Amino acid sequence: MKWSLDQLRTFIYVADTGGFSRAGERLFLAQSTVSWQVQQLERQVGSPLLQRNPNGVTLTEKGMAFYLRAQKVVTANDEAELWLTQNTVDRQIIRFATTDCYASCLLPELLERWKCQFPNVQVTLDCSFSTGIWERYKKGEFDIALAQHCPSDINAEPIRVEPLEWVCARQSLAWQQSTVPVALFEHGCPDREIMLNALKGAGREYRVEFETYSYGGLVAAVESGAVVSALPRSTIPSTLKRLDSQHRLPRLPSLNVNLASPNKSSNAICDQLYDAVMLHLTGDCPSLSNSSEGDTKSALVN
Repeated sequence: MKWSLDQLRTFIYVADTGGFSRAGERLFLAQSTVSWQVQQLERQVGSPLLQRNPNGVTLTEKGMAFYLRAQKVVTANDEAELWLTQNTVDRQIIRFATTDCYASCLLPELLERWKCQFPNVQVTLDCSFSTGIWERYKKGEFDIALAQHCPSDINAEPIRVEPLEWVCARQSLAWQQSTVPVALFEHGCPDREIMLNALKGAGREYRVEFETYSYGGLVAAVESGAVVSALPRSTIPSTLKRLDSQHRLPRLPSLNVNLASPNKSSNAICDQLYDAVMLHLTGDCPSLSNSSEGDTKSALVN
């Protein structure tokens, strides 16, 4: 019997996740490809390995025995690849740039999976404000960039619409103050100016109580209950609540998040990481075709 490591790995993911679609998301494969690989494996084994049902899949008795052995084979292969990686001088480096918000909230799971798939590649992650990212991208400092506020002269793909939303701690009443206390990212962050211009345009008085460069610092300040701030919707932690016009705060625009790579067509590894990021980030947000940074068609949540 001849089966491939890809078949064994796919079978293990299906068993672990309990379904073909979930395994496909983890492996960055279409559901049809995952199903086909498992069917081919079952054909080679000569017996069903999975019990299909409306709620997913479970291992058959023979499937469980095969699963344990498949794990050993895949683990041994991964250990061998890791050993080779550790003893290889020439490692490819991918320079990845994104904002601190997205690095903290959207990428950890993706990068962990990707590193397991490509252990011989070193990813350097640079976190900056979006304007700085695109300026350095133009100078050729990054292989892949993910950020909002992309200049029109950069060839980038719009992949998400991110509503920018006011937030405060769940029990906070800071928004009720006649002069609203705000926490902001430091100068250089475009979102800072968006927030302040919105408050000025609405005639809402404010005072800056806290400034920081980091996402974690901003969240900590807001969690204290003393200030309000604004964050992209996908980066709002469960410890904070969203605010809107009912809380006497002006509506904020949605932001276009763009993904770009100057080496996508010429570097196979860079191309695969780019596609993995694209798939990961377009799974729960609408793709963009012709949107601008001032697009406000995604409303703030009540």
